Formats: sequence, C-alpha cells, structure tokens
Amino acid sequence: MSETIGIVGIGVMGRNIALNFSDNDINVVVFNKSKDKIDDLIHEGSKKNISGFTSLNEFVKNIESPRNILLMVPSGEATNSVAEELLDLLDHDDVLIDGGNSFYKDSLELGNKCKKKKIRFVGMGVSGGETGARHGPALMLGTGDNIPENLLSMIKSISAKSSYGDCVGVYKGYGTGHFIKMLHNGIEYAEMQILAEIYSILKSSNLSNIEISNFFESLKEKNQSSYLIEISSEIIKKKTNNEYLIDTIKPVANNKGTGKLTVETSLESNFPLPSIYEAFNARVESHFQKIWPKVTHSKNLNVDLNKIENTIYFARLSTLIQGILFIEHFSNKESLEIKIPEVLQNWLAGCIIRSDLLKDIKEIYEEISTDSSIVEIEEIQNQLEEKLDDIKTTINKAVESQIALPVIYSSYNWYINSSNNFNPSSLIQAQRDFFGAHMVQLLNEDEFIHLDWV
Repeated sequence: MSETIGIVGIGVMGRNIALNFSDNDINVVVFNKSKDKIDDLIHEGSKKNISGFTSLNEFVKNIESPRNILLMVPSGEATNSVAEELLDLLDHDDVLIDGGNSFYKDSLELGNKCKKKKIRFVGMGVSGGETGARHGPALMLGTGDNIPENLLSMIKSISAKSSYGDCVGVYKGYGTGHFIKMLHNGIEYAEMQILAEIYSILKSSNLSNIEISNFFESLKEKNQSSYLIEISSEIIKKKTNNEYLIDTIKPVANNKGTGKLTVETSLESNFPLPSIYEAFNARVESHFQKIWPKVTHSKNLNVDLNKIENTIYFARLSTLIQGILFIEHFSNKESLEIKIPEVLQNWLAGCIIRSDLLKDIKEIYEEISTDSSIVEIEEIQNQLEEKLDDIKTTINKAVESQIALPVIYSSYNWYINSSNNFNPSSLIQAQRDFFGAHMVQLLNEDEFIHLDWV
C-alpha cells in the first residue's frame, strides 16, 4: 500500500502537519489554490517528498489508490464544501480524514455521507497547536470503519509520544474523536482560567512578576506542573524594553467557539460541567469590565504558597473529573465503549492540557485495573479530600480581599454538591409542583405525582 498522504489546505496547521509527515518519510501531496504557498512548502521540506497541485482533480489523480486524504481546512462550511467536491472524485475504500476543529455532530453527518458512497471516513481531533502539528500532536480519531493499518501507522509516526506510547486514540463512531477533542478544549478553557485566577491572587499578594513566575516554575520540581503552567511562567517573566509584556496586554479574553460548543453540548445533554461553564463565561465577562460608576479594588492578602499549590491541584482535578464524567456519560448513552485510561494516554503528550496530573490519574487507573467510573475510585476522591481545607482557605481569603474566583469556586462547589449527603433540590421540585403542578418524585419512588399543597 502507498505510504502517501494527501493534504487539502496548507495554512499554519496543514503546512506543519505536511512537514511532519515529510520528515517521517511519508510522501505528501498537497492541494492549495495558491501555487506560491505550494512552492514555499516544497522548498521548506528537507526530504524532497512533497508535491502539490492547484487543481483538486489533478491532486486526487496523483495519489495512488486506495487514497488517504486529510482535510486541514476551517471547520463548518469550508470543510463541507471541499468534502462535497472530493466525494465526487474519490473511489470506494479511499479514506477521507477531517483534521479540522469540527463539531462532532458535523463529523457524524459527513461520516454518514461518506458511508453511502463507500468511502471510509475518520474524524480526527488534533491538539498541540502549530508546534504540536510540526513536531508531534495528540490525535483523537473517531471512525465507524476499520482504519487501514498503513494509515494508522502513518498517523502514529507523526504523533506525540509518552512513556505509555503514541498519543493516538482510536474511538468508535465518526464523531467521537472530535467529541473528545471538544472536551479536551473545554478542560483547557477551565485550566487557563484557574491559572489566571491564581495569577490574580498572587498579584494581590504583592508578589513581583519574577516571584509569580518562579512559583509556577517550582511546580515542575514537585511533579505538579503542566504545559499551561510552564508557559504561564514564561509569559509572566518576559520583558521587552525593560517592561513586562504581560503588563502591556489588554485584560480581555476571546474564544474561537470550542468552549461554547462544550457548554452547549453539555446543556443539551443535561450534564453538568460547571467549571467549564464558568471558564467560558469568564471570557465573555472580560469584555464587560468596569461598567459601574465606582471601581472596586482588590485588597492586599497574605497567602501560603503551599495552600495555593493545593488549590491549583484541587481545581484542576475537579475540572478533569467533570470532563471525564461527561465522556463516560456520552460513551454509555451512545454505546461507544470508550476506555478512560486510553483517553488519558491520548492526552499525555503533545496536547495543550498535557500535565503531571494526567500522569497521576493514568497511574491510578493502571494500579487498580478497573472499568469503574472515575468517581468510584477511592484514591481519586482522597486526593480531593486531602486538599479540601486548603482550597477553602484560598476561597475565603479571596472573598475577603474582593478577588473573583469563578472557576476555582465552581470546582469546589461541584465537589461539595456532588458528594454532600444533603441536596436542597427537593424544595425546587416542591415549588414547581406548587405553582405549576409539575409533579414530584417521592423518596424511593420512580413515579411522578402531584401533591395537594393547599
């Protein structure tokens, strides 16, 4: 079989993945409307195994059958438009791979279109940004078909590597790879906001930029670091013209939609992801600051850095568990048989949320060898319990000092609410029945009944 990959789209991600394949001795054929971009890519490749075409028809003709074609174009309309053209040009058993940031339901739809034409389809989530694409991304593959061995081998060759092996996950269902990538991005939103909130606490504790940077850097020695923590350390200490760059950046945060899709999907599924909700909302709120006539000010506070470390760990672990629970829920609902240890391995290297925490949780799974839900693993709950007092201290001090901690507080609230022996929602059920006869369920009963409140 041909060791050739066809790539449609050579923007930043497509270009870097093309070079990654090329470096791994895989022939690369690209399609792009710009001949200059194709020529630049061919010139940059060192293995002389890249060719390109500005005609989609010629592009397809110059790939040996059965073809493996990777779409690296913007999600939505652009992906659908190119896919429609390709479906008329491909043969049975060719493989179409969507490597864009597509919504998982769009991948399901495109996969079913391919199936009708007897063309194989893979929805592939790619994480790691442009650097990952070039040197080794985490790749999340969803398919309803068997992936040809030569294609899987090519994909593994360009992937990130961890101590557990290739960071490539293969999941049942055309949209599952992109679903897991979506959850990855939702967790990423929350982790970024947690670090921003910790940054706010440390700034209000009168730590200098160098001291804050050193604190984040110190977590590496304690095996409590992550890619996001490491880059935060670098960002906070970076100076240009004797000025810290971070202090020159407008305090607003934008989004490209993946966090919003995570939130919308969880709401549609009636499944809670409170830390991710708050992280997305924090980005929206950042565009509505200082809207009051009077401005509030954070008050100085003294913090115990050990308690701050435990706060970070608790909030990140709480967020990760929420995401994993949603994957479990989705898997059970759709009968997908997703193995959480495989998802964790998928995320161990290359992706944006790679971290020591993921290794910790992966090792716990390895020790117990169970298919139990993550919330049934006692050791994981023990880790939250051990750090509970410290996150409470951090929250209390922040409240006293007028510092907002939406994700950290939400992560704490989620754990307390989901583990508490009392839930006041019985009152809400009763209120709805009182004013609207929406009925209630009594303890230990499945049926809904209307009670006489008057």
